Amino acid sequence: MLSFALGCEEAQTLATQPLSASVLTINKSENFMQKLTRILFTTALTLSILCSPTAAFAKAKIQIAILLDSSNSMDGLIDQTRTQLWQIVNFLTKVTKDGQVPELEVALYHYGNDTLPSSEGFVRLLTGFTPELDLVSEKLFSIKTNGGQEYAGWVIRSAMQELNWSKNPEDFRVIFIAGNEPFDQGPIVWNQSVNLAVKGDTLVNTIYCGSAESQERRLWASGAELAKGSSFNINQNQQIVVIKSPYDDEISTWNTKLNQTYIPYGREGRIGQQRQAVEDSNSGTSFASRSASKASEYYDNASWDLLDALENGTVKLEAISDDNLPEIMRGMTLTEKRAYVAGKKTEREAIKKTIRDLSQKRAAYIEQQRQSSTNSGENTLDRVIIQSLRQQLAAKGFKLN
Repeated sequence: MLSFALGCEEAQTLATQPLSASVLTINKSENFMQKLTRILFTTALTLSILCSPTAAFAKAKIQIAILLDSSNSMDGLIDQTRTQLWQIVNFLTKVTKDGQVPELEVALYHYGNDTLPSSEGFVRLLTGFTPELDLVSEKLFSIKTNGGQEYAGWVIRSAMQELNWSKNPEDFRVIFIAGNEPFDQGPIVWNQSVNLAVKGDTLVNTIYCGSAESQERRLWASGAELAKGSSFNINQNQQIVVIKSPYDDEISTWNTKLNQTYIPYGREGRIGQQRQAVEDSNSGTSFASRSASKASEYYDNASWDLLDALENGTVKLEAISDDNLPEIMRGMTLTEKRAYVAGKKTEREAIKKTIRDLSQKRAAYIEQQRQSSTNSGENTLDRVIIQSLRQQLAAKGFKLN
């Protein structure tokens, strides 16, 4: 009888290396050796997965870095990004890889603003990669335009060097940079910065805010071509036509109920809950689109919401002191706390489903109205971003359902 014990390190090593003749010497037939090898390999591989379940079953990741020119003429660009963030997120909710909805992380820079230090290339990181979309929205609304030098090469280099890009070759990494000044402006050579993206397997999509016939646009297109990305031009001051639907008011009502299922905890609890309310208000005419995003798997608030944190394994309920829980949960037994959390989770899932159903009807209604619109072909920020993502995610093995 053969017996053996494997630790995690040994199991992972054995799972990836062939058996050596010095490991086992068994004077049996070749057929027996093959069977034994398969058994040992399978056992070692199983132990390896059990030792590292997160790595074995990790979801694919989508990382999007948005780089926005915030000089004087870019108010329209910033406004489009603020209002159309949620349409972009809603498109991504239809994307899967290996049958799973991937993780989404967004980072945000602004550049070309006189309020930023010249020693830093008039560039500012507003948030690194985060799954918390309310934080991204909050930072977008914090941008104030001002005249400045727009150094595209500098901000691309900063994004490649400062952000925590995934090293997994199966993940999707992309930069969207938008502006209207010459792409080669500034002391950092633009193609050297773009080559950093190429080495990091990161696409660069350029969005020139101006005429398609402009000489300056050609260099923006060259930047995208070098990084195997796409190049577009938009009118940043294009008036966005907002189509109201018969479902908007009902979605708004259910969104209010959805907010009531959040359980703030810890130091970030109150801050996060207030941010959620502020960004609801900031979304304005995009409120229904934002509500649809909030009903998706991408709306993750694990830093301040107890339900999301428990779902992600960030915290354990028994480890949280009453001082870090909302007043209604203080003094509850652990059993009562678990029952309260389970009730809120059930309530949230039911509300999300209702919002998703209503949002689907709303999307169908709006698409019907848009097809009859005279300006349905105008390029806007969300349209060019979605167009490029549709093609580039498919090329990376992601599926659009």
